[in-house]
Amino acid sequence: MAYCRFGRDSDVYVYAIEGGVECCRCRLLDGRWFKAPDAAQMMEHLLAHRAAGHRVPESALDELRQELAA
Repeated sequence: MAYCRFGRDSDVYVYAIEGGVECCRCRLLDGRWFKAPDAAQMMEHLLAHRAAGHRVPESALDELRQELAA
């Protein structure tokens, strides 16, 4: 399941994988993949993208928040 994909409103592509959540071709890591073991760490990672000026859809953060609340 993808939380968000590259596009007009997104500079990140984030999806669920077995054992965590992955940021594909991460701009913070010079195009390498970033794997977070859980939703909380991916939220921190996506907030770092925002702090760097990258577009991160609010809907992706909302989905991660819902997972944390469950």
